[in-house]
Amino acid sequence: MYKLSLKFSFLFFFFIKISLSLAEENKFIIVSTANPLATKAGKEILIQGGNAIDAAIAIQMVLNVVEPQSSGIGGGGFLLYFDKKDSNLIFYDGRETAPSQIKKEFFLNKQGKPLKFYDAAIGGLAIGVPGLVSMLDLAHQKHGLARWDDLFKPAIQLSSDGFKISPRLHKQIKKDQYLYRLPNSKKYFYHKNTEPKNEGEILRNKELAKTLKIISMNRSKGFYEGDVAKKIISGIQNSPVRKGVMSLEDLKNYKAITRNAVCGKYRKYKICSAPPPSAGGFSILQILGILENFTLSKKTINQDIHLVLEASKYAYLDRFRYLGDPAFSTIDLNHFLSKKYLKKISAKISIDKSTKLNFDHYDETEQNRNSTTHFSIMDKYKNIVSMTSSIENSFGSRLMTAGFLLNNQLSDFNFKEENNLYKNNIIQPGKRPLSSMSPTIIFDENNDVKIVIGSPGGKSIIMYIIKTIIAVLDWNYSIQDAVDFPNFSLNKNIVMVEKNEFGKNMKQYLKNLGHQIKDGELNSGLYGFELKNKEVYGAADKRREGLFLSSQVKSLQK
Repeated sequence: MYKLSLKFSFLFFFFIKISLSLAEENKFIIVSTANPLATKAGKEILIQGGNAIDAAIAIQMVLNVVEPQSSGIGGGGFLLYFDKKDSNLIFYDGRETAPSQIKKEFFLNKQGKPLKFYDAAIGGLAIGVPGLVSMLDLAHQKHGLARWDDLFKPAIQLSSDGFKISPRLHKQIKKDQYLYRLPNSKKYFYHKNTEPKNEGEILRNKELAKTLKIISMNRSKGFYEGDVAKKIISGIQNSPVRKGVMSLEDLKNYKAITRNAVCGKYRKYKICSAPPPSAGGFSILQILGILENFTLSKKTINQDIHLVLEASKYAYLDRFRYLGDPAFSTIDLNHFLSKKYLKKISAKISIDKSTKLNFDHYDETEQNRNSTTHFSIMDKYKNIVSMTSSIENSFGSRLMTAGFLLNNQLSDFNFKEENNLYKNNIIQPGKRPLSSMSPTIIFDENNDVKIVIGSPGGKSIIMYIIKTIIAVLDWNYSIQDAVDFPNFSLNKNIVMVEKNEFGKNMKQYLKNLGHQIKDGELNSGLYGFELKNKEVYGAADKRREGLFLSSQVKSLQK
């Protein structure tokens, strides 16, 4: 395949959000990411003729440098790609896998009960075989236009020259109670007196630059074999906290795979999102399928929120009962997404009062509320990328090796079946843990792309995306206003509402219906855009520090 060779002049500055007319066909680019430097890198790739897949690789590598607490090559992700030329939608699964020597007993206490989250998650044992590099390599081999090694240059330069610690990164270092316990992480993120490095201080990562250089020259083989692989396994097996069992063979044998996206109709729109091992697309389609039996509008927002919450309770219960890695279980998605099944659920929902479902055995896994990242891209060829990636918890396992943090994704498994829940998400060698990451693309009645969206947030990802979809499609909000709308989610039957954002009238309305309300930090990171009337409207979540950028570009001579 012909590859473009790209040149970079990497300047560090911020951009304001804009929306422009789609005046020139196939000459428009859109990037929305969780960090301005990542947005800048993606934009430069697209301007120089690279496509959405090329930009996704450059963006992810920069995010690994400047937002290390959220994602990176030590973790995994899901990428939903729309190939405009063939009108084809492809889902890339880079979810981590459990090592071949893993046992569920490693995560149970002496009484046979699952360990508390942080007792299980910190150190070497909860690290899944990373899938991100394999996934990006696979996508690039099938669709990339730019040279693989060029896509690493912005991140390598940032790693070598350094970047200013952002307010959010400083806050999370300062807040974390485990990061300083791992020597390499302590050395990188803290001063010698264990004080967190300051906001605005330059952070350099020469070791990561070296690792990225190796991967840029040797593709995914440079990560899964050779010196980098040896450093990963040595770090895991010799972790000062809970030594792990991952082997060099586990790394060498990892393969990202392609799947079919899950798609369904909501009113006149087609919603496409992540299939298992994500619960995200399944739950989003279930909730929307239930809500389709009700009339939602801007005039009934409080009632609509109640209906979303009620529908979500049933979707979450189905998640716990049935979902897991499809390679290890047979799940009839069509049955649970059928209009007949969802209409039966909608008949159980009252507009006048809340329902309490049995969440007695609910087990809170998937803690990545302040980590994970999402970005959305459209290139001048109108190809689309919606991608969510993660190392699970903030700073993952806290174990740093070869310049990057390793994930703690094995804590997304369940370790004990209870009351017929979780049986398909019990940890097994080679298995991919259930996730809520939900990169999503929505098409209009003409099968044209309308909305591209996704978010971090653990299980709340599903609720954040549903909120945004409903706000745009049913309440006629702009995409940015939909993202800005106060977040709400569920913890068992308790309704979590965004602290200092959720209005008193809304809370009182829900309380009057019998909902138990609790304020909390619902830290979404919704990044995306809407295409409407030949214009593009971007969204960058104010709760994080990212940026939406769009512009027209000229054709490059080949």
